[in-house]
Amino acid sequence: MTRLKTIAAVTLSLILIAGVLARAGMTRRWIEDIGSDTTREELRVWDWWSASTNEEYGAYFAEIERTFEAQHPNIDIVYQIVPFGNYVQKLSTAMVGDSPPDVFQSSVYWAEGFYQRGMLRPLDDLLASDADSDPGNSLAKEHFLPTAWRHNHALDGTVFGIPQIIDASCLLWNLDILQEASAKDEELRDLFARFPDGSLDYDRLRFDALRDWDHFRRVVDKLTIRDEAGKIERAGFVLSAYGSGAGMFSPWLASNGGQVQDAAGTRALFASAAGVETLEFLSRLYWVDQVSPPFHRQMTPSELFQERKVASVTAGTWSGKDITRNSLGWTHFGKTAFPPGPSGDGPSTVTWGNMLVITRRAENVDAAWAYLKFVCGLPGSLLRSKHLGYNGPRFDFYATQRWQEALAERPYLSTVKQICLAGEKLRHTEITAVDHQANPIFESVLLHYPEIVAGDGPHESVEAALQLAARNVDNVYARYNEQVARWLTERRLRGQL
Repeated sequence: MTRLKTIAAVTLSLILIAGVLARAGMTRRWIEDIGSDTTREELRVWDWWSASTNEEYGAYFAEIERTFEAQHPNIDIVYQIVPFGNYVQKLSTAMVGDSPPDVFQSSVYWAEGFYQRGMLRPLDDLLASDADSDPGNSLAKEHFLPTAWRHNHALDGTVFGIPQIIDASCLLWNLDILQEASAKDEELRDLFARFPDGSLDYDRLRFDALRDWDHFRRVVDKLTIRDEAGKIERAGFVLSAYGSGAGMFSPWLASNGGQVQDAAGTRALFASAAGVETLEFLSRLYWVDQVSPPFHRQMTPSELFQERKVASVTAGTWSGKDITRNSLGWTHFGKTAFPPGPSGDGPSTVTWGNMLVITRRAENVDAAWAYLKFVCGLPGSLLRSKHLGYNGPRFDFYATQRWQEALAERPYLSTVKQICLAGEKLRHTEITAVDHQANPIFESVLLHYPEIVAGDGPHESVEAALQLAARNVDNVYARYNEQVARWLTERRLRGQL
């Protein structure tokens, strides 16, 4: 009798423990596998999107896993979350270890380097075999926005990744401020979209609302409020001189017809006439037009925007969902591309598409490719919209009912597709190392522009500063390309080329 009681107690304890773990989502596979002889192929997937930072990521991955595994019962997805800042180091270690990932999300910050080091599997043969697949799951180039299909292939055309998102830098506008200021100003009213009957739609901006840089200057000046002493109480625009020099400079340079680097990543191109015009323009916005709050490190531009202390800010097409969450539901803002500068030709920006890649050490390429087809196909785009609020890199996504629902829920998305289609390619070679060399010089120009103009600054001129930054960046490119040559030699010796 005592033995029966012991068995019963142990059994009850196991049931209770299983119940607790099941609620945490930890025993689903174990329970499913009880009594099953089915061998499931493990697919190791790495990502930096983490439920610990945003619970929406948890819901997204849970539905991806549940839906994909239902369609592929022989595949068992095993996710590993790796912090963004540790990604390169951990991946480099894992690729020579016992459990490398089969698939991972790659930022455009690293994709080029990963491929050149021989860490990524070329996908051209898989794309060729996929030619006749269902359009919604096809990963062929023609199904993607051209601006999304830019960072996922080498100069020779070899494809090493499939876009899963499309992002762009943009100008973000507080529509509460803009609507109030437009009551007595026709130029400001003209920034808004219109309904079919011609009346103003105060929830949406026109994609091409800003005609040029002079128009932008007038608009942000009108949106700036100063006290009697000239001190800014509310800024029309916010500039940052700390930590974001090259990042802020790039989209404005693109709108002025310039480029940061050449396609091969061997030479900096920003120390051009268009680059000088761009950095002069940004410096004058702060020092001459005085439409920005004082430079300081304590509060970021996005925080100032969320606190309604500035009317516009440089941000990204992805930022709406974050602002809405951080401001407890506020959505009355709009997005535009950057207006053309004196050397530009129409609204522009910089765009990029982070991607899913398959590693060279993937043990089950068919399973990895099936995962890419689902996540980077239309079903995956719809799930990212549903859980994460993202737009998508595919053309067919914008023809779905889900996208129409998203536009109705969040009108600020109305210009996102146009912004993403209008952009130039984001700088893509050794971005972090380039920032380390260039940002201090961009920052010194912004901080000391009056002294530079007066001939008493840290640089002889804005042009001289950009030339110095370009030389520093060229040194980064030279060192990097020497390393690339060594990687290629090693790959040839291993028979990978």
